[in-house]
Amino acid sequence: MSQQAGWYDDPQDEQNLRYWDGVQWSNHTAPKQKPNLEQAGQTRAPEVGGVDQTGQQQGWGQQAPGQGYGQQGGQGQSGWGQQQGWGQQGQGGYQQPNPYAGQTGQNPYQGQWQGGPVPGGYQPQLGPATPDGQPLAGWWHRVLARLIDGLLALVLTTVLVMLTVTPELSAELEDFVFDPDPLRVVPVVVEDWILRLGLMTAAAAIAYEVLLVKFFGGTVGKLVTGLRVRLRDEPGLPTWRAVLLRSAVYQGPNLLSSLVPVLGFLGLFTLIDVLWPLWDGNKQALHDKAAGTNVVKKR
Repeated sequence: MSQQAGWYDDPQDEQNLRYWDGVQWSNHTAPKQKPNLEQAGQTRAPEVGGVDQTGQQQGWGQQAPGQGYGQQGGQGQSGWGQQQGWGQQGQGGYQQPNPYAGQTGQNPYQGQWQGGPVPGGYQPQLGPATPDGQPLAGWWHRVLARLIDGLLALVLTTVLVMLTVTPELSAELEDFVFDPDPLRVVPVVVEDWILRLGLMTAAAAIAYEVLLVKFFGGTVGKLVTGLRVRLRDEPGLPTWRAVLLRSAVYQGPNLLSSLVPVLGFLGLFTLIDVLWPLWDGNKQALHDKAAGTNVVKKR
């Protein structure tokens, strides 16, 4: 289980904070040091005989803010209150984290920004998310990814048609299309070709979906639009079982209806399946629910 999203020490620069989105480090960073903190500390008068807020030894007889003459300042004590070191729990709610957490697998993660607005003005995106905090993809975002995949499928089908149409088949198709008889019968050679074309297209679509999701986390459409498929309760690439089950539920009904015309009503299931995230609280389609997956935003 991945650590929840939040602000942590930047493993690449100890002077910065970096936002962890629940799965990986994001590009959002912010400085730890509050603006003008160093200048503000230099304007204060040093304490008497103690250590000022910048850690420098002070001379005897100097007056510190909030102390009367004759009072001796202690270590880190002044009229401003007890000195809070950077990285200690203070009024800002920031606790020093392990700078290598998230890179080396060390636990526990600490240092999540809790008090007030996060540094740099960046606000994590709110809305539906996986249990470990990764934002879920919206329905229209998923539709855009499917449209890109559909264009690729159209290109593939066109290539298969060009490779499988023989001169004999072309003549039969031409005679069938331009035959004025409304009771004309589809030639057997044309029926066989349509069946073979349908099987090849379906096999290519299933292989495309299964292999890309398993090894890359998404189809070309999802990769281009910044979406990924993952298990709902576990980050990373989905398992073979989840990928195969997801593809079977999504593409199986269309495949059966194309092979057995009397099962054409299964197309209604596919329509309901793709519309299901619109009202589902976890933004899962039916094939996501069957496989225990979610489509999430990577960026």
